[in-house]
Amino acid sequence: MDQKYLYLKRMLVMLSMLAGIYGQAAAQEKVLDKYIQDGLSNNQGLRQQHFLLEKSLYALKEARTFFLPEVNLSSSYLVSRGGRKISIPIGDLLNPVYSSLNELTNSAGFPQVANVNQTFNPSNYYDAKFRTSLPLYNAEITYNMRIRREQIHFQQAEVDVYKRELVKEIKVSYYAYMQSREAVAILESAVALAKENLRFNQVLVNNDKAIRTVVSRSENELIGLEARLGDARFQSANAAAYFNFLLNNPLDTVIEAEKTSQENPRNDPEPAGKREELLKLESAAKVNLLAEQLAKASFLPKLSTFIDLGSQGDFAKFNRNTRYYLFGITLDWRVFAGNRVQYQIRQAELEGKAIGQQLSQAEQQLNLHTLTALNRFQSAVQVHQAAKNQVLLSQQFYQDQQKLYREGQLLYIELLDAQNRLINDQLQQSISFLNVQTRSAELERAKASYVFL
Repeated sequence: MDQKYLYLKRMLVMLSMLAGIYGQAAAQEKVLDKYIQDGLSNNQGLRQQHFLLEKSLYALKEARTFFLPEVNLSSSYLVSRGGRKISIPIGDLLNPVYSSLNELTNSAGFPQVANVNQTFNPSNYYDAKFRTSLPLYNAEITYNMRIRREQIHFQQAEVDVYKRELVKEIKVSYYAYMQSREAVAILESAVALAKENLRFNQVLVNNDKAIRTVVSRSENELIGLEARLGDARFQSANAAAYFNFLLNNPLDTVIEAEKTSQENPRNDPEPAGKREELLKLESAAKVNLLAEQLAKASFLPKLSTFIDLGSQGDFAKFNRNTRYYLFGITLDWRVFAGNRVQYQIRQAELEGKAIGQQLSQAEQQLNLHTLTALNRFQSAVQVHQAAKNQVLLSQQFYQDQQKLYREGQLLYIELLDAQNRLINDQLQQSISFLNVQTRSAELERAKASYVFL
């Protein structure tokens, strides 16, 4: 009767352990999707990428402003002494005439005038003006704006690359945390079994049906399992901390963990999308082509117009005589620059060829990456299936060995061997399923098949 009771108790412990391992995959994926959205919203690294994207948007807005009129206020005030002078013999020219006029009129109405020495530098003089300028034709401004627009596409691809990598990391870290919980549950069940075996062996020794050695061996086995359980709990805490780090949550935040189903995912979860790494290289090639056209545009003339509205004269004087306007058109055409532009064009051409080779190589590498990820996933599925079968065999073997030991037909060391084999196979099954989930996330990343909400 006692043997049947112990057997049923162990079966209940085993079933509860299996119930903790096998659950609903749909519920887990729902929780995981929620965490992924939280990570995409809160991750600090992704925020940095968004800041860089926003910076590129403002760079494009800046480039567009070069097509608009520009108004500048400039002013100057001059005070001078000395310097170059010009002599104006006003006295020598006018004084004889004035003297004759005074004699004729018998008066002093025409005074004598002194010669003048006028300096070239003005003194107590100001000049203030608003200059409005507008480019009429400048090809370099057009190509600069196109470059800025293409750099936005490049940065957007950079953000998407980071997002896909973050999704993979969140999934892998969540799977690792779930596996660590399963490992804790398996070892907790193993500790419970070890305690039950210790109690049963103590009963045998007290009834003189076994020697003291079996109790010592049971105690040592229990101590070893409890040590492994403590280490598994620390590993689970570390996995939870890293997962919270990815989500930018406090490291001790409680993680919502749904029961997992160890049904293998599909070999081909989603149709493949275009890798953002290729989009980045394509944008880089377009930027380089525009840079080449920008260099060629320096051969073209630049035409612009301006108008000045200002006032100049003695300081603090402002009237109709000091006000002025000045309108003009400027033409700037580079005639010779020592083949500088040709060298720039050649550099852009070589850079374009290098990017083309890099793009071709990247396509081959990504195809290889996808193929390798698919093969690893399929291999992990096969290993996990073998691990599941091994657990079933180990479980049946342990039950048979336990029955024999209860009947006194088996040594305790043989029962321990069956028990350790069962525990190790259960842990190996949990690890193999983690490997399946990890390989599935890697395959999804390689194919860029995750659809962002």
